[in-house]
Amino acid sequence: MKIRQLIPYTKKLLRGRCVRTGLVCILPLCSAVFFLAAETTVYSLLLYIGEMPPLLLFSVGSPVQLAFVLVLTLFRWIVTAPISCASAFRLSEICSEKQHSTPYSRVLLNRTFFRRSLGALIWTKLLGLIALAPAAFFGISAYSMLHGTLAADRMFMAVNAVVLTAVSLLLWVSLKMSFAAVPFLLVRYPQKSALRNVLYSIRFMSGRKNVLLRLGALYLLPALTIVGLPFALTRIMTAFSLSINIFTREDEYREGTTAYGRDRQAYDIAGFSDQTSGRFKASAHKA
Repeated sequence: MKIRQLIPYTKKLLRGRCVRTGLVCILPLCSAVFFLAAETTVYSLLLYIGEMPPLLLFSVGSPVQLAFVLVLTLFRWIVTAPISCASAFRLSEICSEKQHSTPYSRVLLNRTFFRRSLGALIWTKLLGLIALAPAAFFGISAYSMLHGTLAADRMFMAVNAVVLTAVSLLLWVSLKMSFAAVPFLLVRYPQKSALRNVLYSIRFMSGRKNVLLRLGALYLLPALTIVGLPFALTRIMTAFSLSINIFTREDEYREGTTAYGRDRQAYDIAGFSDQTSGRFKASAHKA
């Protein structure tokens, strides 16, 4: 998919509703920042009154602190997970150009939607933690071996540990990028469970992460400023939602072609890929 074709149509989609779409895109970030700010405020007060030494900020020094961190993390997940998926729901509707939009509150108050969004977040955190374990193991090993005088064989092991740490971190980052499609897939495939959508997102984003990387690189400079962050986030999320819409239609088309031979009329997605006709407008209308 070519970004130079994706961006112009994204601008057309946002014409006349940029502010409303921007609010939808900024809500997940605001909810996460709210809880982080609350945690920072509590720790700042503890430091100010002398109840906590600075070193304990980077460790769990007491059961009370551990309980506070766990409770705050749980509340953050409960709030941010449905908000992120509801934003993906609204963006999916915008990219499909539906005549009637579902109210944001109705999406958030749906119990099934809430359970699936929270379950997907928990599975992504768990799989991300498992993928990060090799990097932590090799990193700790490299750190321990690089202290003191190193023999030739020990130096060789330390260098290999550093390389393996870097490779493990790259694999972890790649996995985390694959999870970016999870909220949109939850909306697209409500019949699938949260775990199935999470696992499917890993295969779905294989070879397609470059779209997200290019969008991030394109709007990197505006995103680094407070004023430009809402603008950049709105464009990135809308364009990414449109790309997810196109990719899902392409996958459905391929699966339909495999299952039904040459009967492509039942899975007609003419215009959903720049490799076919390059017409993004047709793809959004049929989504």
